[in-house]
Amino acid sequence: MDELLSLANIVLDPITLILALILIVSIVKRNNQSELKSRLVIATLFSGTLIISMSNPIDLGEGGIHDMCGLIIGVSVALFGPMVGVLTLATGLVVRTGVGGPGMAAGFISMFATFAGGSIWRYLFHDAEYSLITKSILLGLLMSLHLAGLALFPVDLALQLLIQLGPYYIVGNIVGALVFNYFLGGEMSFLSEAEAHRIGANTDHLTGLLNRRGLEGALPNLKTDFAPMKGRALLYFDVDNFKTSNDKYGHAFGDDLLVGISERISTHLRRHDVFARMGGDEFAVILPEVDIEEARFVAERCRAVVGDEAFTYEEHNVSVTLSIGAVWLDEPSEMAEMIEAADRAMYQAKVSGRNVVVFLENHSNNTLRRTFHNAPKVA
Repeated sequence: MDELLSLANIVLDPITLILALILIVSIVKRNNQSELKSRLVIATLFSGTLIISMSNPIDLGEGGIHDMCGLIIGVSVALFGPMVGVLTLATGLVVRTGVGGPGMAAGFISMFATFAGGSIWRYLFHDAEYSLITKSILLGLLMSLHLAGLALFPVDLALQLLIQLGPYYIVGNIVGALVFNYFLGGEMSFLSEAEAHRIGANTDHLTGLLNRRGLEGALPNLKTDFAPMKGRALLYFDVDNFKTSNDKYGHAFGDDLLVGISERISTHLRRHDVFARMGGDEFAVILPEVDIEEARFVAERCRAVVGDEAFTYEEHNVSVTLSIGAVWLDEPSEMAEMIEAADRAMYQAKVSGRNVVVFLENHSNNTLRRTFHNAPKVA
């Protein structure tokens, strides 16, 4: 009877830990961390859960020690991918090495087998159109490849252990997979919907760029500790005579034109530059960590990639130009002030004949304030 209770505990204890793990994982996912950091935290949580699970195994003498580490390793790779799975597997191998004793080699094979089973499920069934119960049963069965480690034992002992432990492992893996898929799957669906709404609220639906709200949300993530001779530039521009072209060729042309402009400019920006459509035909580009000459070069390149080659619409070749106002600072500034200064520089580009860049080479916030307070008002 005591042995049956012990066998039941090796199934129930990991499931109890999994329920706690699901709660913690959901909290981690809600914190909007980077994907890499989130996966590292989740891998740490799985590794800690694995250590707890392996600290109270059943000792069967020459049959080795037995626990439900396969469930935790299999779920980690199946639901969270190779990175989390590999780190969890590595933890299990280290712990099992430290424990030593008979069956250590079999334990290694069992861990690798359940890792393989979880990986197979992730790539074949994770996104398959099966019911939750079916997918959970498949995951539980694949994680039960954990029993492959018994192949290293003598035949009589392996059969005895398979009959004695096999049903508990298989049932435990299926129940654990079902619990994890049900609770965590619901949580991930909720978070995915919330993320979709967040992205939609911060994205311009025509161009796919950030909108004004998205730009404001991106600002806190920009680096503020500038290197020597490095600063932050802001380019603010609109399309010259956009309304005239829109009236002449129609609103469909106007939409295609805005998309085309955003695509041309995007290909000439760095990955960490921030590009946003501010509304109508107005755009803004933030260039973090650039010196004055780099910022000037990028501003001129943005003007050239739009103005030097006509856009084709139906049978028409339509020449389009930009007027760009740009400002550069060597220390962090309030974005509203930079936008206002760049907007007034753009006005100067307009009155200078359009299709030009007016660049303000300011070196401090005080200089910037003096510049835009004295600049002419936009008509």
